[in-house]
Amino acid sequence: MTSLISTISHLFGPSIYLFWAISAQSCLAMITMSGSSYNAKDMLTSSTIPSTIDQDEHARRSSLDSQALGIMNSSLAYNILMHRKENAESLWNYLCNRYGSPGPTSVFADYQCTRHFQISGNSNPAPQIAELDTLYTRLEKNKCNVPSLIRAMTLLFAIPQSWDNLATSILTSQTSLTQLTWDFVSLAIQSEFSRRSTSAHTACHSGVSRGDYPPSWKKNSQDKQQQCQTS
Repeated sequence: MTSLISTISHLFGPSIYLFWAISAQSCLAMITMSGSSYNAKDMLTSSTIPSTIDQDEHARRSSLDSQALGIMNSSLAYNILMHRKENAESLWNYLCNRYGSPGPTSVFADYQCTRHFQISGNSNPAPQIAELDTLYTRLEKNKCNVPSLIRAMTLLFAIPQSWDNLATSILTSQTSLTQLTWDFVSLAIQSEFSRRSTSAHTACHSGVSRGDYPPSWKKNSQDKQQQCQTS
């Protein structure tokens, strides 16, 4: 438990709130209780969890709530500890309302992230695309609206350099700017990743079927044959 708590940033004001909230949620998500399908993070929105008449389950949820409350309190500066909140959800909402309102600095930081966003190309791009979409959603929530065309072109610009032919293909396949949408570019990127993954898999199996084994495999195979002949 102590090692988990140490992963949470110390909250002392608005400037660190976002980092604190992310680290707190990650920590609480790892706090579980045998017999319950919920974890301590779920207690931050406990009012949305269906009620239960099972006394044992009620006790488990109460214990998770107490742990969530205690863990959050342990990461708060002394002046914030005077909140007098008695459950995890009320404390979470209190801190969000008081320190979670983003200022120009945090909004600008999100905007910078969108400008420097890049897709690695080494793994499924869906989670990375979702991250960029989350940034735009957060910017929109904070009254920083980015036009849909700019979002689509940003995603297009994020395509790995080794996939340059894909960006060209997408642009030449459209006859109007209205056709260049987020969904179209996203689907094209994911389809290209699937195609490349399939091609690499096929090439690997093709090489094995031709006997294109690494030198170490061949050496081990030859050693085994010599052992059989001498025995």
